[in-house]
Amino acid sequence: MDDGQATLEYTGVLALVAAALATATVVVGLGGIGHAVAASVRTGICVVANDVCRASDAEAAGLSPCTLREQSRGGGATVVLASVRLGADDLMTVASRSDGSVLVTQTHDRTVGASTGLGVEASPLGVELGVEGKYELVVGSGSAWELPDAAAARRFLVAPPETRAPPTWRFGQADSVLGGEATVKAGGLKLTGVETSARAAAGSRAGRGLTTLYVRGRVDGPVGSLWTPLGTQRIKGPTTGDVMVEITREHGELRELAFRTVEPGPRSEVIETVGRLDLRDPANRAAVASLLHWRAPWPPAVARDLRAAALRTVEKGTVERAVYGVSDDSRDLAIELRLGLALGMDAERVDLERRLLTASAWTPGSRERERVDCE
Repeated sequence: MDDGQATLEYTGVLALVAAALATATVVVGLGGIGHAVAASVRTGICVVANDVCRASDAEAAGLSPCTLREQSRGGGATVVLASVRLGADDLMTVASRSDGSVLVTQTHDRTVGASTGLGVEASPLGVELGVEGKYELVVGSGSAWELPDAAAARRFLVAPPETRAPPTWRFGQADSVLGGEATVKAGGLKLTGVETSARAAAGSRAGRGLTTLYVRGRVDGPVGSLWTPLGTQRIKGPTTGDVMVEITREHGELRELAFRTVEPGPRSEVIETVGRLDLRDPANRAAVASLLHWRAPWPPAVARDLRAAALRTVEKGTVERAVYGVSDDSRDLAIELRLGLALGMDAERVDLERRLLTASAWTPGSRERERVDCE
């Protein structure tokens, strides 16, 4: 029997078993044994479809474990004195992964910035036009611990900080943020306002013999509000999301080039995509050699080489995509007082949760494969 005939017959058997299980479910319900059988059938169907079915399949394909659930909690405050802004933020993130492990990440950000503005009032109409620009430099650092399971993570989180094991990873970055806002007020009432921002960051991450250098950029399109007699309408323009380029070395030797994007999806969803190219392969390394010879700060001419490297990554590398549902209960409080000088404070409490909805991957030469191992 040839392979095609065997696959067709195997698929037919699986369909017959699935139908029998469905009938049994209606009659008597599925208990623990039924669930185990159903899981086996699901795995069998996955194998026939050539998807990524088990953790061992993902590892063999060079795929990372999926993040199933991620919780971030923390907060910070920014003080405004005249045109100077000083702030501090601390965040703890706990991520549960499909291989059973847990990643705990602790970050500390320190901010210094300045703002300037221009206002024009048209009397006696009482209409005020205002434009404000803002620049911030955010210096961040942090640590991450990879823990084998949820029980180890619970013990880690309740232990005194001084008793914790050394982190698996350490990282740091410098983040430059440029923002602007335009407003129209009448009689003290804000009629309309539009703001936009752009940011760029560079940083490094080290651990387990690996060192990763990365650059990241983001542009947020116009976000604003328009007052009408029926209420205030929100205005939101396009955003690029986060775009990151990474180069990883292992014990000093080139290992991997990666491209990451994070973009908003429909409703309260976020789509994360990462493409990885193995630089230990001489053909891959030769194909992106023109990109690797550049040194920071990158000039505009590097854009051509980045596009070529991204195309090579799609054709010869591994691409993973995950869609997360986001629940955001964060809160923000801003107080501002102007008595000749601008005095104010912004306080923020972060309470963010993400849950994996779907995951898929493209491995070299394959179609899009469902990540059944992440269910």
